[in-house]
Amino acid sequence: MSLADSSYKQLDLLAPAQKFSTFIIEADTPQFREHFNLSSFMFSHNLAGHPLFEIPRLVELANTILSKGESTKVTCQLGQIPVNLKWSQVPRKDQVLEAIARIEESGSWILLKSVQLDPEYNTLLDQIVVELEELTGVPLRKEITWLDAYIFIASPHSITPYHIDHESNFLFQIHGDKDVNVFNPRDRSVLTEEEIEHYYIGQLDSANYTDEKQTKASVYHLTPGKAVHHPVLAPHWVKNGSNVSVSLSINFCMRSFDLQARVYQINHYLRKLGLEPTSPGQSAIKDYAKILALGILSKRQSKSKFELLRSGVAKLNYLEKSATKLNNLFYR
Repeated sequence: MSLADSSYKQLDLLAPAQKFSTFIIEADTPQFREHFNLSSFMFSHNLAGHPLFEIPRLVELANTILSKGESTKVTCQLGQIPVNLKWSQVPRKDQVLEAIARIEESGSWILLKSVQLDPEYNTLLDQIVVELEELTGVPLRKEITWLDAYIFIASPHSITPYHIDHESNFLFQIHGDKDVNVFNPRDRSVLTEEEIEHYYIGQLDSANYTDEKQTKASVYHLTPGKAVHHPVLAPHWVKNGSNVSVSLSINFCMRSFDLQARVYQINHYLRKLGLEPTSPGQSAIKDYAKILALGILSKRQSKSKFELLRSGVAKLNYLEKSATKLNNLFYR
């Protein structure tokens, strides 16, 4: 059994109630196979105008999620903010359902997570994953370790600030338009090793935007029926147009990138010791040793994305703090 197989439980997707009658994604298969998780690209889809994404249905969806006791999966924040504002600094807003119903004038940016809690959206999610598996040529249902579907509902001119994510992302524009700025995650003049390391130990605001970096962005103007793929760790920010925007985001973690995250996490602690660690991919032996070391501390069965990515780091931090306390107790 491989290290990856011993570390993670294969994801079981929920069985759909009924498939959509047509393909959701209209795409060029070679494009997906050549660029998946390597570079961003735009493609077309058939969800524009679908009734699942009308505002009254989205209010109903938010109620469904809240009724299941998942209040953290429905969030609302101020929409008109600077692109370089950190996530932790974005002002939150109350009255989420009212903000959705009055989205045109509420100046809000609303995120509905785990929309697959509603059976109709679960059917949609399942079909998209099946289509992506065919298009990419990757056995996604074996490789995915965490999967979620988000819906973004935003007032005109709202901004999603600059940030990075661990997940592979496919963003489908349903209503309105937006400009999506995506950067090359392998360009170290844009995204440094230290920023990635800090992200993986839990500093989610680690990526820093500057005006100089903006010239390196690939800018995609999404209109209804268009979508864009964000590779893992690709920095990005979004600005909505002059109309209400509704987008569907399919996000998933993959086993190979989860293991790569462990390399970055160990590198963070090596750097704290004054060392210059080897980046992932430069040495298979060193990568394996780092993955194995943190794997010993990581939970075998993860109940959340946090546990999947950071349970080993949490244990390591606990051990580090305990050692510091013992040192202070006996040697000061």
